[in-house]
Amino acid sequence: MRCSVVIASKNRPDLLRRALDVIVPQVSAVNGEIIVVDDGSEPAYGSRDFPDVTLLRTNGVGPARARNRGARVAKGDIIAFTDDDVVVDDAWLFAALQHLLDHPDHAGVVGDTSSPPVRALYEHSVEDHVGGNFLTCNVAYRREALWAVGGFDLLWSHAHEDRDLGLRVCDTVGPVVFEPAMKATHPGRPFTISSYIRRASFILDDWLLFARYPDRRVSRRSVRFTPVWNTARTWLDVARREHPWRNFRDGTRWLALAGGQTLLSAWYAVTKWRDLRDRDITPVPGLTHDRWRIAYVGPSPHPAAGGAPGVAGLLLAELLDRGHSVECFVAASREDDDPRGLGERPGLSYVIGRSGFAFGRWYSRTRLTKMMSLQIFAGVNRWRLSRQLALRHEASPYDVVYQFSTFESVGVPRRRKNMPVVIHPSVHAAGERYWTKTEASLGLSSDSALRLFLVGSWLGLRARRQRHDAQRATAIFALSRAFGALISEDYAVPSEKIHVVPNCIAVDELEVATPASFDLMVVGRLAVRKGLEDVVALSHELGALDPRVRLRVIGSPSLWSDYQRALDRADSRTLVREGARSRHEVFAEVGGSLALLQLSRYEPFGLTVAESLALGVPVIVTPAVGAAEDVAADVCVRVEPGDIGGLREAVLTLCSLREDERMLLAYRCRKEAERLFRPSVVADQLEAAFAAVLTGVRES
Repeated sequence: MRCSVVIASKNRPDLLRRALDVIVPQVSAVNGEIIVVDDGSEPAYGSRDFPDVTLLRTNGVGPARARNRGARVAKGDIIAFTDDDVVVDDAWLFAALQHLLDHPDHAGVVGDTSSPPVRALYEHSVEDHVGGNFLTCNVAYRREALWAVGGFDLLWSHAHEDRDLGLRVCDTVGPVVFEPAMKATHPGRPFTISSYIRRASFILDDWLLFARYPDRRVSRRSVRFTPVWNTARTWLDVARREHPWRNFRDGTRWLALAGGQTLLSAWYAVTKWRDLRDRDITPVPGLTHDRWRIAYVGPSPHPAAGGAPGVAGLLLAELLDRGHSVECFVAASREDDDPRGLGERPGLSYVIGRSGFAFGRWYSRTRLTKMMSLQIFAGVNRWRLSRQLALRHEASPYDVVYQFSTFESVGVPRRRKNMPVVIHPSVHAAGERYWTKTEASLGLSSDSALRLFLVGSWLGLRARRQRHDAQRATAIFALSRAFGALISEDYAVPSEKIHVVPNCIAVDELEVATPASFDLMVVGRLAVRKGLEDVVALSHELGALDPRVRLRVIGSPSLWSDYQRALDRADSRTLVREGARSRHEVFAEVGGSLALLQLSRYEPFGLTVAESLALGVPVIVTPAVGAAEDVAADVCVRVEPGDIGGLREAVLTLCSLREDERMLLAYRCRKEAERLFRPSVVADQLEAAFAAVLTGVRES
């Protein structure tokens, strides 16, 4: 039976050496290993200073997550934990191994932890002579027991993670039994008044403990105020033992500690309980999801959906599979059937806020009021969620807040201390507003001048808010380099804050169709900046090019932009309006066509480009289309806006291909989609961008 000893340590090399002096001989005698996890020490521990251990390095993730890192690489059948400031007995490890050898039905063993005499007003220490607290400074578990419960739960950030682990092992795997021969001594540690008063924040973990193990709470008082009473009772016990009123110094220190900690605990109970009492208490398994803890803010992620929800679902599913944990903050309305689009997965939880928005009401009967009221309802809903996000971050800190699709950070707390915020927007209002004003002068819109003015004003207000949020964000992930340049210019964001992370699609769910038609597909909303005037001009050229070719326009107006009238000028013999279609109907129509036209003047990405390539259909785009930036030239023709001659030449070239050449072209299209837009490929870029941002945050 091989044994591994895991020790998490930070900035205490001398204490660690003292602990290792006793542990190394014991581990060597049983042919075991020692894993020391340096949790962000400055300066970092060096392997020369600790030659007898396996040294891992983390960036200050906390002791529980650091121990998970050590347990992940441990090779032993038994994994023992202790701390760098603890002195174990000479027979500590032998006692643990012997107990587990003698009792194969026991999942773990916990030892006797003693403390030398300390003054509770000046030093902190712990002791446990019955094993009920499962102190991590003196415990050992079977490897399979640790993995069965997922290791230390990531929800604990202040206290109780060791007790929770022991209770989950007992409840799920088997008993963790007290072994008195497994001895360790925990010396007292001096503390300052302010640092000890801040321990009132432990009430957040007290509530989680009571919620998860209600049958183990012996007090009859309410869950909300039980920790406050326990704090007051602890300091009363200290007063009875140490009689601090005998001198002025001890008395004032006791008053400061007892009063400060009790009052702060009461303040937490009054102000934070309501938003934390119903939080998800499902454990986040640290052994399988020991990487970043992410707060996602955005549309309901659903891998099978289209648009931003589909992209979010695919990316979050990849992150979960890679060991990250995600808490989704989703602002839904009564129109949403099920905002839990990712289902139930390990490491995933939801915080759902529902608004009262509904279609067909007095505030949503026209396209304009529907657009504005939908965004206002969503903004208010997300603002309500922001308080819960802030409190949950305080209770169990997130590594990063990932705001997806939307630009305005309404759902993100304004006080962002130690909370990196990344915005990954789909569009920006400044770009929409520019093209609304520019193309209104062309007379292509079906909307009235008043409506265009109201839309422009609304977009202007949003652009001001987005500029503010963009400058406050830790980083911005742009869907393309061109989009990143526009954000930098329009919102005065330094270029070093911008990282390029494109959208992804479910490539494997799309099949390449046999080229069967000479249709040119135009897919998307009939909205501003989509280049519909070039589509109209091309329709008048097609009759002279090739009688087999026709333009098929699939789409409908958006809530805030209607450019149907632009198509009235088209040649009806060569252009067919298909209207709105479902997502799967669009795939069926596009598959096997001659090409997709995406002639937008402003297009941060353009999912239809990625989807068409996955279907084996080449694309004809303008340089403004972000999705096409890195697509190979043999499957993607780029033409400047208004270059009808270039469009005509591209169409003629495609029409001249033989059937076998079209099949080969379809194969190359598919390969480009797999190379650029597969979820695993984009998730690699997303992880790299997160790593760069978080590294910069830690260094600053």
